[in-house]
Formats: sequence, C-alpha cells, structure tokens
Amino acid sequence: MAKPDPTRLFVAERGPERHVALWRQGRLTGYRIDAPDLRDRGGALFVGQVVRVDSGMGSAFVAFDRSSSGEAETGLLPLRRGEKRVEGERLLVQVAQDRRGEKSARLTAAAILEGRHVDLLSKESGVHMTGAALEPEMARGLRAGLRGLIADSPIGLRLTSRASGASVESVVKEASGLVATWQRSMAAIADTTAPACLQPPADAVLSFLRETPGGEPVTLVADNRTLARRIEIELAEASVGDMPAIEALPQRDWSPTAAELGDAVRAALDPRAPLADGGWLLFEPGETLTAIDVNSGTASNRRAGASRSDLRLKLNLHAVEAIARGLRLRAIGGLVVIDFVDMESSADRDRVVKALRAAFDEDPARIRVLPMSDLGLVQMTRQRRGAPLAELFFGPCEACESTGRLARRRPLGDDPL
Repeated sequence: MAKPDPTRLFVAERGPERHVALWRQGRLTGYRIDAPDLRDRGGALFVGQVVRVDSGMGSAFVAFDRSSSGEAETGLLPLRRGEKRVEGERLLVQVAQDRRGEKSARLTAAAILEGRHVDLLSKESGVHMTGAALEPEMARGLRAGLRGLIADSPIGLRLTSRASGASVESVVKEASGLVATWQRSMAAIADTTAPACLQPPADAVLSFLRETPGGEPVTLVADNRTLARRIEIELAEASVGDMPAIEALPQRDWSPTAAELGDAVRAALDPRAPLADGGWLLFEPGETLTAIDVNSGTASNRRAGASRSDLRLKLNLHAVEAIARGLRLRAIGGLVVIDFVDMESSADRDRVVKALRAAFDEDPARIRVLPMSDLGLVQMTRQRRGAPLAELFFGPCEACESTGRLARRRPLGDDPL
C-alpha cells in the first residue's frame, strides 16, 4: 500500500511578500500571501473607544485602529441584549470581519483566540470538551490540565475538533500560550492610548498550522535556511503546541514543484472548475454574495441505461466535494448560493444537502447550510478567513474605473475612447 502524501507547507519570500502554500492529501488546499498591502485584521485585538451609540441599530461605533494617514478608523460593534455602552468608553475589541469595500469593519467584545487544538473564550468560563472525540483517560487529563490554567479566571477554554489526534501535552502547551497572550493584552489596556493594536492577526504560516487536524504530521519547507530559522523563532514565540518539522530546500527541489503549485493556483483562479464525470462548476463572486452554478456538461451523456434522476443525483453528489474544496481554496466567505442540477425527488435533495454538510467537516471556517429549495437552490454561509484568493492576485482595473469590465466605448456626454 502506498504511503499517503504528507502534509507540507511551502514558504518562499519575494521581497516584502511571503507566499505560503498548503499541500495536503495530494492537492493544493490553501494559498496565502503576507504582504503590507494585503492586511486582513480578522482576529486581531485592539483597544478601542466608543465614539457613538445608536440604540436604534443596537450597535456602537468604536474607533479601534488608525489609517495610514493617522486618522482613527471606526468599526461597528453590535450590542447584545441588555448590553450598555457609553461614548468615550475604552474597551478591548476583536475584528470579527475586516473592512470590505464600503462596509466598515465588524467588531466583537466577546473575543476568541483561536488555536489548533483549543480556543480561548473571553466571555465564557470553564472548560468545554464537546469539540473533540477523546478517550476517557485523555479527557480526564486534559480537563485537569486546562482547569489549572484558568483557575479563578473569568475566561474559558474550548477544545476544537482538531484536538482529537493531539497529545495532552500539546493541547495544554497551546492553551498556556493563549492564556498568556490574553493576560498580556488585558494588562496592556490601562497603559495603551486608544485606538491601538494589542495583538496582530496570525500570519499565514500560523493560520495554516492551526487549521490542520491535531496529530497530523506537518513538514514546513522554506526555500532557504535564513527563512527556515526565522519561521522557527516565530512559531516558538507563538507557543505552537506541535512544532512542525522545518527544513530548508531550494525551490528547484520541491515536490510538488513550484511550477505545479503555480498551476494549481491558476486553476483555482479560473471561475470554471471541471468535475470528473464531465460536468463543471461556475464560481461567480459578487459584492453581496457568491453564486455557484452546477452544470451537467457531458455528464448527461454518460452511463447508458441510467435514469435521468440517477444521473442528476450522481452529478450533484460529485459537485458537493468540489464545492467544499473550491470554497476553502478560493477563501470565499459570506453568503453563498448554489444552483444544483434540478432534482424532482425530495429525498434526493435531502441527500445532496446532507453530503454537502459532511463535505465541510474539516473546513476550519464556521459553516451554515440551509435545506434545498424546490428550485434546487441551497443557501449557505461560510466564515470569512482572510482575503479571497482572487484578491491576492487581482486588483481594481483603472482603465474601467474598477467596474471589472474593459470599457470599449463611452456614453454621450463623455469623451470618446
């Protein structure tokens, strides 16, 4: 039996940019770039100051960061029922969703520090063990170790599903690092002038490590020794529970090659994604939602003798795996509407939705999938986790004034092209 393809993180730097590719189960499953102009603040902690409270909206406007010009940037903080905020109040906030286009950043006062095996909950106390399937002996050891970290503290710790394959020592080490980070942030509030950043978001390497199932060995491949050593220091400072094996290897010796990684990225940037049985998907991201169209293509010509309903069910079941992979690799978040090939049977529609939910089991983002409508539409949401892949490589077009279309002519009243 062939050995499974090991999980690898390939890292290279191009000037001020750091490119990180996650290769898992024989395919590219993630690609991120750390760069000064690609600043996604999701998960970062800030000292903010309330500048206005809108009781009608049930929200407060909080100055939490400063722009490059030095002006205070304001984000929207939804208030929970009964929660009171007053103008001028200083508080710790976390960026739940960074600014996109004309939409302000969305903030939360219930910060969550995410880890690979465990999350720290700022507004919930105690140890929550329901996230992972554990042997009784390990569960007892973990509960005791985690309780000791937060004794007499209002914060809580919650195991993730990725903790199932990890050791007690790894989980406790990571939790200890998260608790220390939280304590440093809380201690800094009194001496920090708002608005200011207390804890930056995780970089691409750390984010990918945290998204990998616990107990799964990961090898980090840097294209030079200096970069490998720098990453080793960064991960040690972040108190990573399971340090990956780190090796320096020039890009010419990578497997898969850097060229193959680039080909996989280009394929993920193509709106059209082929399916194995002759069908294909069309990803159409928009400002308010992403539409995904499942097309039968030549799949309807396969399997002579099979009923039309069987062919449509099989195509849709193949599509759900590709949709789950595509959304994760393309880093698409927010509202998603999927137009499956029409199915007359309600049992078949339920089966496709069940398969779609199962396909997201290993996705680290929060997912919500609604039942399929009679028209074959499925509405779902996926938590935004960093900039979409397309935004890493494509910018607004100055020639078409950022409409995304090449202007061929102008209307009356404008100078001709």
